Amino acid sequence: MKIVCLGGGHGLAQVLSAIRPLCSQLSAIVATTDNGGSTGRIREAQKCVALGDIRRCCLQLTDDQSLIHSIFKHRFDGGELDGHSLGNLTLLGLTQLTESPTEAVAWFNAMLGNAETIYPMSDQPTDLVATLQNGERIVGECEIDALTEIPNTISLSSNIKAAPGSVDAIMNADLVLIGPGSLITSVMPSLLIPEIADAIKKTSACRIFIENITTEKSVMKNIPLNGVDWLETQLDYQFCDLSISAEAINDILLHFNEEIKVNDQQHDISQLSQVFSEILKIPMRDHSTSTTIN
Repeated sequence: MKIVCLGGGHGLAQVLSAIRPLCSQLSAIVATTDNGGSTGRIREAQKCVALGDIRRCCLQLTDDQSLIHSIFKHRFDGGELDGHSLGNLTLLGLTQLTESPTEAVAWFNAMLGNAETIYPMSDQPTDLVATLQNGERIVGECEIDALTEIPNTISLSSNIKAAPGSVDAIMNADLVLIGPGSLITSVMPSLLIPEIADAIKKTSACRIFIENITTEKSVMKNIPLNGVDWLETQLDYQFCDLSISAEAINDILLHFNEEIKVNDQQHDISQLSQVFSEILKIPMRDHSTSTTIN
């Protein structure tokens, strides 16, 4: 199967690791609006896309015991490089050499020996923008996560194009997996790009949204609706055919005499693989309605 995964943060990296053994052609589209930590400092200084989640996804596909994995995961301690990972700096260097984040990611992935395709959501930098009920605009993922009230709307700070190849990947996919992760900062960014939104609406692939297994620590813990309803209201289009809830994941694992394992609010990769092996048995659906599996 041709499978495309969308998201960001730790959630997407875990999905890639879990689904990799189950398909022959795997691609990912990574959110690039993060403005925290090493990534945020690089973005502020170089006016580039966020690189941290891309690095995390690429490294997740390598042997975590290998030397090259350790090298690019290494973070510097002290001085001007304090907190920066070598992987982030390498991606920055490749971006400057190629003048294309998409090409830079392809070269980085090749250096790691990965056969999978990783796309940034766009080659152009942009930020998340939350508009509050009183009209105030809050710019930046970290600033939005720190809010105490649910934003009225979420948008991107600039009109950007999808990364080359990402739209074709969605259109040619058999299955599109979205999430898990923070609804605003991991799931929404890619889906806000018009070209990607259009591809998600038109693709013949079955689109599956994977819900979080725990309550978010961000402002989204105050959401009054379920995640699918809130996202579709924000996006103004139907983005999934099936929604896999935490309860459904738990029921699937019961067939293996297991219970959901949670490590720092994240899915267990081996359990995700078991869940995906069952999901792939589900007949492909049309796009007439979205369904929640409980």
